[in-house]
Amino acid sequence: MVSTSGGYGGLNGVVESMLRQAQEQQRRLAEFQRQRAELRVTGESPDGLVSVTVDGEMKVGDIEINARAMRLDSFSLAESLQAAIDAAYAAFGEHQQELLTEMLGGSELVRQAQAGTLTPEDWFRRFGVDLGDPFRGLRR
Repeated sequence: MVSTSGGYGGLNGVVESMLRQAQEQQRRLAEFQRQRAELRVTGESPDGLVSVTVDGEMKVGDIEINARAMRLDSFSLAESLQAAIDAAYAAFGEHQQELLTEMLGGSELVRQAQAGTLTPEDWFRRFGVDLGDPFRGLRR
């Protein structure tokens, strides 16, 4: 028998529970976005002559060129600059992946998703939602 009366055993309880879960996911997403916006990651060329900082919008910000780099020909200087930019973007990607993994509930869950072995049911179950029994919260 399905009850639609108030309280946590009824439909209102199910709706309240779903709203709480949605609010928690929204909070996690907002926190991820805030942390990503605050990211500042620096990459350095292999020769150590150039360093580049990328911000949370993935824009190149600070560029530092060692005075010794001025002795390089233009091609070598450009290579060092490009290597530093590539290193900064790679580091940014790693930091962003760490933030995303934390937001999504752990590295194992992310690995399963990337491997294609994570089902929607497993995903929702991780956050307390049982898709296999939609009337779970409606029974008394």
